Amino acid sequence: DNYNSVEDRALLGPALATLPPREQSILKMRFVDGLTQSEIAAAVGVSQMHVSRLLTSSLQKLREGIGQADVRRN
Repeated sequence: DNYNSVEDRALLGPALATLPPREQSILKMRFVDGLTQSEIAAAVGVSQMHVSRLLTSSLQKLREGIGQADVRRN
């Protein structure tokens, strides 16, 4: 189980680095700091709906980046 966690982080790091700083910050606020979309919206100065769209877009980019990295590893 720990091996999978280490492997996941190894794939996630480079994918995260490809995102713009604002998207990285929003992902950190949501998944590390545990803020709600409304709280993030207030902190960033956009609407909650825009935060939702940014999260969806960022997560899709991460999925694609991880998928590409995983293909290259195999």
